[in-house]
Amino acid sequence: MTEQPVRFPVAQLELLASLTATATEFIAYGDTPLGQRMDIYFEGELTGGPLSGKMRGIDYVLVRADGVSEINARATVLTGDGANISMQIFGYMRDGEIRDAHVRLLTGDERYKWLCEKTIIGRGKLPSPTQIEIDYFYEP
Repeated sequence: MTEQPVRFPVAQLELLASLTATATEFIAYGDTPLGQRMDIYFEGELTGGPLSGKMRGIDYVLVRADGVSEINARATVLTGDGANISMQIFGYMRDGEIRDAHVRLLTGDERYKWLCEKTIIGRGKLPSPTQIEIDYFYEP
């Protein structure tokens, strides 16, 4: 078997930030035709990389019949130096493990505009029903 050359290589990813957060409120909508829908409010700290500060938001979760949870979160990051950054997170979770999350950051703050053009992914887990741990990585 011959190896196929990589046509679209991926650069080495670096840690952008690690999130440790707590779910602060749950709103359940019950079983819908698409699955169980709930809103999960959360807040926590981003540390460990070039992006740090406080993060809070809402995840509009849909738990499908196959056990996969669709992540659709909106959050605000307030950096330690006073910048506001909008965060959109889309992805999937199964068995308490966030396996695939795509992140989009938007801000008008010149110090952080470089984040608006970056490809950012997240991987993490839920150590408990109210605890969230996610590492976000970007291509420098």
